[in-house]
Amino acid sequence: MKVKRYVGSSEYEVMNKLKNELGSDAIILSTRTVRQKGFIGFFKKPLIEVVAAYEKRNSSGRKDRSDENLLKINRELDDIKRMVAQISVSKDDNQVHPKVKRYWIKLIENGVDSSIATSIFKRLSDQINLDNKDDYTIGKIVRQVIAESIGDSEPINITKSSQKIIFLVGPTGVGKTTTLAKLAAQVVLSGNYDVGLVTSDTYRIAAVEQLRTYSDILKVPLEVIYTEEDMYKALVTFKDKDVIFVDTTGRNHREIKEDDEIFSIMNSINNKEIYLLLSLNTDFTALKSIVKHYSFIDSFKIIFTKLDESETMGNILNIKYLTNKPVSYITTGQDVPNDIEILDKNKIVSYLLGEV
Repeated sequence: MKVKRYVGSSEYEVMNKLKNELGSDAIILSTRTVRQKGFIGFFKKPLIEVVAAYEKRNSSGRKDRSDENLLKINRELDDIKRMVAQISVSKDDNQVHPKVKRYWIKLIENGVDSSIATSIFKRLSDQINLDNKDDYTIGKIVRQVIAESIGDSEPINITKSSQKIIFLVGPTGVGKTTTLAKLAAQVVLSGNYDVGLVTSDTYRIAAVEQLRTYSDILKVPLEVIYTEEDMYKALVTFKDKDVIFVDTTGRNHREIKEDDEIFSIMNSINNKEIYLLLSLNTDFTALKSIVKHYSFIDSFKIIFTKLDESETMGNILNIKYLTNKPVSYITTGQDVPNDIEILDKNKIVSYLLGEV
């Protein structure tokens, strides 16, 4: 890891220089205002100093070998997962009533965890006598049970009478900044509410610049915060806004702690909604770990991203069943503001049962 210092007359100038030299993956270590040297410098406009860290690139040969080894390991892991899944499915097979077994198989084929699918259908057969039901009636019952398991979406609730602060949290690379832009754009384009944007994701240059671009397009103000004090100043600045969207830094979920500064800020704010963003193309085992590490948040809703990059939708039902948290939105691509939808449980049911 290399460290480099940049100084300029404005944050924009420094960030632009830094981005051109180090690229978008550089990590911001510190940002501060500094005086120019000498007695005369004391009376001049302060400069902006940014210290950034970056990884020195490996040679292409070493990278190619590393990529080959990684692909080999991933293939072996996939083989192991398939073997474990087959064992699990055969173990659960005898617990499912014959009249709903074809629906059970469809759920598993579409990414629902076999133990969750089994639990849903076992509870169904325990509550309802399926032996005297025809196939049409059973199909209606199955659709209703799965829809109830997915639950109702709970989109953002904004009113003129009370300011709402929306926090987006989640692991690195899940698409928080783009999703925030989509949500903010929809609110702005409705023409009914005043919007402010805040980002604490100052570790990635690209995130700040991306959100600054969106704020310029939408003609809404953006505050970049570095400390807890900055956040409270931003809230004062935006005191007349109907809704404030807050983009947070993506981190390895294993490293987050309840007493992290951003979560301390969240805990001190009453009029908030917190959305945990999860990628649909993430393995269920990894999703369980992510959700577990964010479980200290008392109340949150879920947004699933990257439907366009995912083969199945099973994790929507898996995570809802695991957490009992509402799944509010699903993103379907990179286009702002169009590629985001309020979750429609009936559409998800149709997909999981192979009807679309």
